[in-house]
Amino acid sequence: MKIIYEGQNGFLIQHNGVNVSFDLYLSNCVYERTGSGKRNYPAPCGLEELEDIMYYFISHDHLDHLDVDTVQALAKAAPGMIFICPYPHMHLLKDCGVSEENIIGAKAYQHIELRNDISVYAIPQKHEEYTVIDGEHGNLGYVLTWEGYKFYHAGDAVADKKLADDLKNAGPFDVMFVPINGHDWKRFENDTMGNMTYREALDLCDYAGTEYVVPMHYDLFDNNTENPAFFVDYLYREYPGQKFKMFMPGEKMALEKKDD
Repeated sequence: MKIIYEGQNGFLIQHNGVNVSFDLYLSNCVYERTGSGKRNYPAPCGLEELEDIMYYFISHDHLDHLDVDTVQALAKAAPGMIFICPYPHMHLLKDCGVSEENIIGAKAYQHIELRNDISVYAIPQKHEEYTVIDGEHGNLGYVLTWEGYKFYHAGDAVADKKLADDLKNAGPFDVMFVPINGHDWKRFENDTMGNMTYREALDLCDYAGTEYVVPMHYDLFDNNTENPAFFVDYLYREYPGQKFKMFMPGEKMALEKKDD
């Protein structure tokens, strides 16, 4: 099984000829639409390299997670691609040209069975606060179980005891992908929603249990970064022996085949 980092919160997981992606952000639409959030580095891959994705996961409706330009292009180039997003945001994918039959609207605490021995469990999360639209959560993390492997991709999330307990019940994990850019009033006042800090992220992963911790959401935007050295320092002081992987954009990591 191979994991590829595509920047920000974007990851591609490949296994047995099947490709699954999370929160890809390959365009520059945040900066083009808001005037802030300029990229620190270009997208590490082109759209043509992603046309064979089978399942495309989206955690919430912010442009660096639901990348309108990328979704529109892939919906046109790969009409068989299946998109999974929070139930309240299905209409946004339709607006991007995704066929209704290719959209799965995920609901909090719902189990979804996909092809290729992939099962999904959706967990509601705060992004500063919960986003609830017509009774359904609009910000979800995904627990993916795939042929004995178990992953948690947080999208954007603030850590609290409820999330920790939900993950404890769903784990342990092989890999937990967690944001570490943190939150503060100044960014919030400028419409930049916060995430867990590097300390909160590591405390969460230790509580839930995981073989690898993968930090994310700290390197792409010039106005919303964090020094990953703080993450590493805290890990070595508080959780010595915890495995982690810090990716460079475009870098790949292979997971060894698990014993039956």
